[in-house]
Amino acid sequence: MCIDSLHRTFTNPKYRVLFVTPYENQVRLIFMRLRELIDSSPVLKAEVAKNTSNPFQIVWKNGSAILGFTTGASSGSGGASIRGQKADYIYMDEVDYMADSDFDTVTTIAAERGDIGIFMSSTPTGKRSKFYEACMNKSMGYTEHYHPSTHNPNWDERMEAEFRAQLSDQGYVHEILADFGTQDTGVFDKDKLDAACNQEFYHYEKLSPIQLDKVEKLGVRPNLYVYDKGQRAPMNPFRTMGVDWDKYGASSSILILDFDVIRQKFKVIKRIEVPRAEYSYDAAVNMIVELNDQYNPSWIYCDRGSGEYQIERLQLIGEKRPSTGLKNKVKGWQFKNVVEVMNPVTKEIDRKPLKPFMVNQLQIAFERERMILSPFDETLHKQLVDYEVVRQGASGPVFTSENEHFVDALGLAYLAFVLEFSDLTDTIKKPEFSTKFAHTKARIGEGRAQMVLKEIEMPQTSEVKKVLNHDPNELRGDRPTWVKVNEGYRSRSGMGRSSWGSRSGGLSRSSW
Repeated sequence: MCIDSLHRTFTNPKYRVLFVTPYENQVRLIFMRLRELIDSSPVLKAEVAKNTSNPFQIVWKNGSAILGFTTGASSGSGGASIRGQKADYIYMDEVDYMADSDFDTVTTIAAERGDIGIFMSSTPTGKRSKFYEACMNKSMGYTEHYHPSTHNPNWDERMEAEFRAQLSDQGYVHEILADFGTQDTGVFDKDKLDAACNQEFYHYEKLSPIQLDKVEKLGVRPNLYVYDKGQRAPMNPFRTMGVDWDKYGASSSILILDFDVIRQKFKVIKRIEVPRAEYSYDAAVNMIVELNDQYNPSWIYCDRGSGEYQIERLQLIGEKRPSTGLKNKVKGWQFKNVVEVMNPVTKEIDRKPLKPFMVNQLQIAFERERMILSPFDETLHKQLVDYEVVRQGASGPVFTSENEHFVDALGLAYLAFVLEFSDLTDTIKKPEFSTKFAHTKARIGEGRAQMVLKEIEMPQTSEVKKVLNHDPNELRGDRPTWVKVNEGYRSRSGMGRSSWGSRSGGLSRSSW
């Protein structure tokens, strides 16, 4: 795109090109590349009349121009900043992250004349948007060029293995294979959700009359994970709790997740909803304390968005009652913040937006069929099915904000496994530190060391001995130095003695 736009504007006078992206950082990178190409060519550089970043524009002496715009995808403005622009050619990058209204606004510019061209590119997100239609519907008049990451000359089996381990199945399809994947708009694959519900026939809440009727017809009794108040659940060191607070919009949601060491899978064993009330926060805190005594999770991950008071309250309780462990096991997480994880390819630390990272990790767990859900928990199952990407924000996808609190609670509980028990999830790598010492026969600087030893063994002259045996409280440069010279020697300037004396004193001072 960059090379093509430079050629078009440089060779055609009064030719106008538009670059349109969803976000500013993308158009900034495009113009950075354009300037690199211009700076590398004296011919191009000499013909630039104007080059600015606010607004993004490169103007040639022939009257042609390259302009950069953003659609403001996160604002939902429908590409208002593009309206009224004129162009001879339009380049649209990351189109699948634009809203349909943005796409319509930009492409309408080409309706002015029949010879206005449009070039669009994007990494597929999986949604069936305008970009999908442009690729699949040939009647729209676009020619498709397909280039997955595997076309990269540096691509090898190691890179493929690393990215398959790092990304979910659909993530690999989108990011590496550059394919749209399934048409399912939900975040979680429905077939995988159904598979998670068929792993074990169990429940942890009282069954409804309809559910009891189904159980009787099946003639199979489900496993029961219900414990009376004061009764402790079986001990499991690999157990976490996720908490999502919402005082006004919904009830506080609490979920407990176990790791089944026999099946090597994660299993939801408790889901609690604290109803809205006048003292919802205190009621939720008391419920967590009670569940902590009963289930004793190793970690409790909480949403810090509206839970500052609750988290501080839980940690204060843990300080007063050290046996609860609440002071250390309770951690607050702000969904808008970032989490640092190691890139499995470069071994560098990446800063990833927390919410998309958390959802992606949970998505991987379902796609690998490592999650077990109760077939009787219809609330959790429905929230997982309805969980969708509403739009693309500045820091990543924006997810469903209604009827999703148990999904967030499950995501936090699983995030605790990802960060605290990374060996169990096998999705991220942590820096490895070694305490082993290895010995080698190789010697570094052996020749230099031998030379130093020889110099030490050399016989010392009387002058050197005088220097080494001096009084440490006396500066050697302050000593009078006598030099015997030939009596027939004469110096017109007298610089001979002073030169020798200053050199002797200078050496003495510098060595100390």
